[in-house]
Amino acid sequence: MRIIRIMTLLAIVLFTTKVNSQTNELDKAKADVTELLNNKIAIYDNDKFPSFSSHLVPKNILVLDDRIELTIRKTIRTVYYIDKLEIASTNMRIGNTLFLEKKVGSARKLADNIMFIQNQFNAKRYSSQLILFEPIAAQYRALKVKPKVSEAQRELIVQANSFNEQRDYSKAIEFYDKAIEADQTSYSGAYSNLALLSAQIGKFDAAIYYMKKYLLLEPEASDARSAQDKIYEWKAPIQK
Repeated sequence: MRIIRIMTLLAIVLFTTKVNSQTNELDKAKADVTELLNNKIAIYDNDKFPSFSSHLVPKNILVLDDRIELTIRKTIRTVYYIDKLEIASTNMRIGNTLFLEKKVGSARKLADNIMFIQNQFNAKRYSSQLILFEPIAAQYRALKVKPKVSEAQRELIVQANSFNEQRDYSKAIEFYDKAIEADQTSYSGAYSNLALLSAQIGKFDAAIYYMKKYLLLEPEASDARSAQDKIYEWKAPIQK
């Protein structure tokens, strides 16, 4: 009994240490983003300044778990990390907002910190969603007769596949999401496809989430081993 108590206490200490370490890293990443936006980054609004002839100086910068709020010309502009993120040698763009570096390496550092913050946010969000999905998956696995794909759902799947063939991966993801909304378990392959598509556009945290859902539904699938290996592969880019 004494050994069990010691092992339990050790596990609690290690877990607490890990949580505190992650919290400290997250706070540091947010501080770095704030500093970069304050001192080293000029902001260009692609909606209003397509020629990028005028730069905007942000004020009242608020760095949150899922977004950045900037006051620009008395208007609050919200930049969501989840929007498409593009990196060039001298700048970073999120959605329609361009961040132009004033110091070499600033754009890359800004992007790295933003991706770290988003990965931490998604880890918590996806973990809670997987917990909610577990009983749904268990109920599906227990069924002797699996649900069939409806004609309406099949239409969405065909459209998703078409966008995938055209290499419009974001659109393919959108239509697979719609197919899953129609029925969460009738086409388990949608989760595997969503995982591969998410990885294709660099959203490895989403890729891991979808592949875990696929394995919850189909733990004995012929490609279960390769699916799990993909999860291991996708973990590497999101580890700081």
